[in-house]
Amino acid sequence: MSRGALVIFAGFLLNLMLGIVYAWSVFVKPLMDNFGWSKTIASLPFSIFLFVFAIMMVPAGRAQDKIGPRKVAILGGVLLGLGFILSSFIETIRDPVWLLLTYGVIAGAGCGLGYACPIPTARKWYPHRAGLATGLVVMGFGMSALIFAPLERAFIDAYGIGNAFLYIGVILLVVSVIAASLLTTPPEMKNSNPMPVNPQSERDFLPTEMLKTPQFYMLWFSFMFMSLVGLMVIGHIAPYAQERGLDPYAAAFAASVLSVANALGRPGAGWLSDIIGRPKTMFLLFLLQGIVVMAFPHFALTLATIYLGAIIIGFNYGANFSLFPSATGDFYGTRNLGVNYGLVFTSYGVGGLIGPIMAGYVFDVTGSYEMAFLVAGVLAIIAALISIALRPPKRS
Repeated sequence: MSRGALVIFAGFLLNLMLGIVYAWSVFVKPLMDNFGWSKTIASLPFSIFLFVFAIMMVPAGRAQDKIGPRKVAILGGVLLGLGFILSSFIETIRDPVWLLLTYGVIAGAGCGLGYACPIPTARKWYPHRAGLATGLVVMGFGMSALIFAPLERAFIDAYGIGNAFLYIGVILLVVSVIAASLLTTPPEMKNSNPMPVNPQSERDFLPTEMLKTPQFYMLWFSFMFMSLVGLMVIGHIAPYAQERGLDPYAAAFAASVLSVANALGRPGAGWLSDIIGRPKTMFLLFLLQGIVVMAFPHFALTLATIYLGAIIIGFNYGANFSLFPSATGDFYGTRNLGVNYGLVFTSYGVGGLIGPIMAGYVFDVTGSYEMAFLVAGVLAIIAALISIALRPPKRS
């Protein structure tokens, strides 16, 4: 295996651990049943994790741009595992604030530190296949729930909620640190840090320069809307499927089905965008997402239709994580990609904070997800319309 291929594999494996957050919906109903929490309260740790994850991307991106990916990613893996291990005390403490601090803040910060590193590193190794390389690395994040959703369900049933957090935490800690230790930039970039020439740019933008361009805000709001849509579904897919009549394991498998599609959407959209361009790919997938999300609550009540909806929504959601970092690199260059994409990625945190909580609140008030899906679908269509106007910024 070449050094570049090893880095891609390490980035994939690290993201496979970091993507554990996408299996959160498996914990929602057990937390409600065991502690008497509402769906809104049981969704809060997920949303706080996503918000902290996104906010940490800015300092983590800056750090990896300056000192390289390995040290930053190792620290992220340690915090991710530690957050889960500390979450195991929830059965004794029984206070949702504990999960907000341990799962939400500590594990979320670890996820941000780890996630900031593989994307810029992969792009440096494969500058002429940026969309595909980025998609392969982040595919692990999307695939995570395929493994962890049924594993968490099995651990909860066999050992209880607390021990499920503990055992998962140990796995995350060990595997994340091993994968992070394999990340490195190409040898010719370690000292002088010269970056590959971006085919669409004459020079690289500093973060302050990027923030002065309208394209940044177009990317930011599009990413926020698309994150809100996907994370709303991811955060509630297992309990939603149970409420539609599936048994707990079939419902947990719905999260796994969405996870596979989420994973495939990342290299799939990256490959397509390398051919037809980022904006065209965004328009096509965002429009499809909006239509399907609005229709999802009205799908016929069968296993096949729920899984089909999960596949389409998951694929289109996963596409975001190759499209937006690739577009950021295309528009603003790669020298400061870690921090520049970190700033774009803050939109993900806002979407993650709003989407799952909105869906939980709507369900608690109305007894249905229909209005939440309608709002989310409209936002996805707005994102599609924004993408029509996307053009590379002018460079002085």
